Amino acid sequence: MNHRIKVKKSQVKPILQATFPDYKGRTIKVEFANEVTFWDTNWGGGSRNSYAAVKSDGRTANLNVPAPWNNPVEGTTVEVPRDALIVKHSIFCGKDLGITIYANPIHLPKWLPG
Repeated sequence: MNHRIKVKKSQVKPILQATFPDYKGRTIKVEFANEVTFWDTNWGGGSRNSYAAVKSDGRTANLNVPAPWNNPVEGTTVEVPRDALIVKHSIFCGKDLGITIYANPIHLPKWLPG
């Protein structure tokens, strides 16, 4: 079962700066999951998800997606590492749906209220 919590931008500012520094919105959630599936990685109908990752040592990587007719990334499921976060920026039908930060469930207790 996945757990999801809403967070304030100030709580995750370094993560946003490392992955999507141009994001101006306020809709941000953290989802604790063992794996993530990459969906809607190419534009279609005004919708797309962009993915990036940041490791605990600060290194980052963006998911570079090839053309839709040659896209082996679409539908791929990957594990969420213990030492990294996978960050998704979602646009659906032209509307910015915000940022989802995927974290390994091992980190959930740190985010739960006492």
